[in-house]
Amino acid sequence: MRGPTVAALEALKVAMETTTPLCLNDDRFIDDNTNPDHVRELCDLCPLRHACRAFAATERPTGGIWAGQRWGTPNTKKRPSETEGTTP
Repeated sequence: MRGPTVAALEALKVAMETTTPLCLNDDRFIDDNTNPDHVRELCDLCPLRHACRAFAATERPTGGIWAGQRWGTPNTKKRPSETEGTTP
């Protein structure tokens, strides 16, 4: 992680020590098939949205929904061992 990412992650961790994110234990936020529009309102209400957005903007996570949006593309490529023996 680069310096700005480390700082943003640390700020998010500190904020989470006293405030519970609204996405806690909500699997929709880690499911790469969830449409961000379906959870964005919850993010907009979350007291951690600014710290979450700051971290996501620097880290560009490839999975899940952060601060109401996707920041990267999930890696959906199969490993070579999973595609061996199949025809394209």
